[in-house]
Amino acid sequence: MMPLPASIYTGEVGHTRLRPRHHALRYKMYSILVDIDGPDAKPKAGPLFSIGPFNAVSFAPRDHGRGDGELRGWVEEKLQAAGVGDTIGRIQLLTAPRTFGVNFNPLSVFFCHDRDDRLAGIIFEVNNFHSGRCAYAFRVDDPEARTLRFACSKAFFVSPFNPVDGEYNFRLDRDEDHYRLGIQLVRNNQIEMSAVHRAERQPLTSRSLLATKFRHPFNTLSIVGAILIEALKLRLKGLATHAPRRGTIDTQSRSL
Repeated sequence: MMPLPASIYTGEVGHTRLRPRHHALRYKMYSILVDIDGPDAKPKAGPLFSIGPFNAVSFAPRDHGRGDGELRGWVEEKLQAAGVGDTIGRIQLLTAPRTFGVNFNPLSVFFCHDRDDRLAGIIFEVNNFHSGRCAYAFRVDDPEARTLRFACSKAFFVSPFNPVDGEYNFRLDRDEDHYRLGIQLVRNNQIEMSAVHRAERQPLTSRSLLATKFRHPFNTLSIVGAILIEALKLRLKGLATHAPRRGTIDTQSRSL
């Protein structure tokens, strides 16, 4: 997996809950892939897109990491803790951008390359509705592999219908044109729920952004609305709820 040009990914996210009640939801969304710094960090995507300032579509570095806008140092600390000893070169972030200044991003992915542009590490950054943020970082042992698999213990409150325990299994497939990320939540050796993000890539240009914005004018609001509506349906099905752990990473608006 080599670095790619600044890109826009359009696709669909699906969630399937298997236990204790079966339930499924799907929503369409688009994401952008951008370099967090360096000479390729400011793609020429026309007047509708900006890095930092308010716009119809924008990317704000402060929405990630520690929230101070300085992402490289934070990324390198996370990778070192995960056992990545390589010197990090290009760092690219796949994330849902702000829409007219509004942002909520359930999951963002950092693709971290070494000085020879080989993929050295992956960071999955998760946000919840309680202003909490958590990052799961992994070393990539085979940078040539088309499919990457990772596993870790769940350490962060996400859904009110799941407690903070269990394990995550990640499967990431990406080539020059397609992206697929599958996540399973496993508890007591049983899959409780799974999520899949499928998307197709095209260069991030003024034309592609305008076309995507026309098809998905309320990207962020659509994501939030879909999640809240499905949560109401689950509550009506009688699922028990859990609360975030106050004073912990569950409610801290920065990745620790």
